Amino acid sequence: MTTKLISGTGLQLLRRYDNRAESVRAQLLDDDGPAYVQVFVNILRDIFKEETVEYVLALIDEMLTANLKRARLFHDKSLANEDTYEPFLS
Repeated sequence: MTTKLISGTGLQLLRRYDNRAESVRAQLLDDDGPAYVQVFVNILRDIFKEETVEYVLALIDEMLTANLKRARLFHDKSLANEDTYEPFLS
């Protein structure tokens, strides 16, 4: 297994989202939800450090717990070429 780095754009999105109030996170997801889902999925696919994986899973859990309708973000047409479920199954 080879660990990859987070892209510059991905890091920017993650920093914008991390440690923000739920209301701010909700607005970010409303504005650009598929991009955040893509960042989360890419991290789960490319990063193997246990603490990082657990943290991103917790972010996804919080995102879905706050609003179950956000699950639709994983089905967005902009992610059609991505296997958004693979990192959860491996």
